[in-house]
Amino acid sequence: MKRILIFLSAVLLLMHLTATAQQIIFTPQWTPQSQFAGYYAAYENGYYKEAGLDVRIVHPTKSYSTLNRLEDGSCNIITQELIQAMMANDDGASLVNILQTTRHSTLVLLSRDEDVRTFEDLKGKRVGTWKVGFSEIPHMIDRKLDLGIEWIMFMNSVNLYISGAVDATLAKSYNEQIRMKMSGAKVGSVLNFSDSGFDFPEDGVYVTEEFYNRYPEVCKAFAEASRRGWEWVRDHRDEALELSIRYAKAENVPVSVYHQKEMLDEILRVQEDAPGVAPSYVLEREAFERLNDALLYYEYIEKALDYDEFVGNKEGRK
Repeated sequence: MKRILIFLSAVLLLMHLTATAQQIIFTPQWTPQSQFAGYYAAYENGYYKEAGLDVRIVHPTKSYSTLNRLEDGSCNIITQELIQAMMANDDGASLVNILQTTRHSTLVLLSRDEDVRTFEDLKGKRVGTWKVGFSEIPHMIDRKLDLGIEWIMFMNSVNLYISGAVDATLAKSYNEQIRMKMSGAKVGSVLNFSDSGFDFPEDGVYVTEEFYNRYPEVCKAFAEASRRGWEWVRDHRDEALELSIRYAKAENVPVSVYHQKEMLDEILRVQEDAPGVAPSYVLEREAFERLNDALLYYEYIEKALDYDEFVGNKEGRK
């Protein structure tokens, strides 16, 4: 009888762990927008269900980030930029990349001066930058070229730029650059960080090392279903746009159809290795090591990270 009870307890525990693994709370890094269209598509088209996953998409709040949610167990899977994930691991986190969606940098610099043709032309300029995040690569270039840039922190780059408080501002090609165009503000020149020798992948999907080791098949299934979602988006852009806008409106997030369309087109562009080349959705070792070296050299991390520990789903497309 005792053996039977022990056996039943073990079975119930296994069933509980399996159910827990399949009931996934997924948190993208921002409020709803077309940057996350592939995940909305995977959910609405039933790809997650077909993979045996019961997924809830829960967006973060401004005061409660994806990393906060992952660390306290409020979610199981998140999206995050590669550089932020690597720095978090250096700081004691244990993130594992299970899907890499973007291949190129979306960082740009918008200048009101048409004569700013290279980063060297920014010497001594006042440049707007985010208070939190995205500034590491620009600061690397500043140090490398000894530009002496005066960095001005902003909450809203468009407003700061329009006010004339800065000579130039950092922006994301899928977000602030589009908003700047919509505002009608004069932009004299655009510098793309992807052309600077500091072109690194950005958005990826992450879990904790503990979750990955415990539920590797769940992680693989989520990555594969998400990949299917993104491939559907590439072939159904209008429907994906409508889907993204619906998600935004459901959470009372103000949206511009034009902005969301331009955002989606840009996100899909930076997913490709080259125009027309289907993404692999895997974080390549070479790109990881280049960023690893840069972060070490400019002292953003204290020790090199291990690619084989950092990347959990290396086989990519089926």
